[in-house]
Amino acid sequence: MKRTLLLASLGLLVAFVNSRLVIVKAQTDQPNSLVEPDTAEVFYGLKDGNLIPLERQTAATVSKTSGFFVMNMRSALEFAGAKSPVRFRAGKPLEFVVRSDLAWSDLDPNIRYSLRRLDEKKKQRELVIMTGHFSPLGSSTQTTVAQGALPVEFGKYGNSSFELRTGPLPPGEYAVSCIRGQTAFCFGVD
Repeated sequence: MKRTLLLASLGLLVAFVNSRLVIVKAQTDQPNSLVEPDTAEVFYGLKDGNLIPLERQTAATVSKTSGFFVMNMRSALEFAGAKSPVRFRAGKPLEFVVRSDLAWSDLDPNIRYSLRRLDEKKKQRELVIMTGHFSPLGSSTQTTVAQGALPVEFGKYGNSSFELRTGPLPPGEYAVSCIRGQTAFCFGVD
């Protein structure tokens, strides 16, 4: 009985691997002149068919509280530096590319990726992710994972990537990233 189950499981595994190999072969046989990123989950700007590296930043999570009996709390992701060294012109639509394992599936890339506007401070940029209010009479918190998220359109790009398209963005600091990740790819618009 155990041997039969083992052989059946092995047969299913071989069939699965063979089907994945056929899919990979079919996708690599397609003619494709687009240059795709080499690494997954790394974002690039796209201009005239060329990939432009964005500023890679790992955010620090910072929480601040104030008050005595009545307290306010705020948590934010902070990115070093007041401005990104990577700049784009205002008034023009922007395009970005990310290599993704979702490109092979029918899942909506909006569940994983987002474009966000960052708040500019003197020495850093930040994205507020949680606020709270506490008093002797009660408390409340609000987690804002989608804080600052801007609309983007996704499309397939090559065999393994997505293209993110935005409308013209106003001057400011921005980041594209995985929604729940600490690493973001930053740029500015002037």
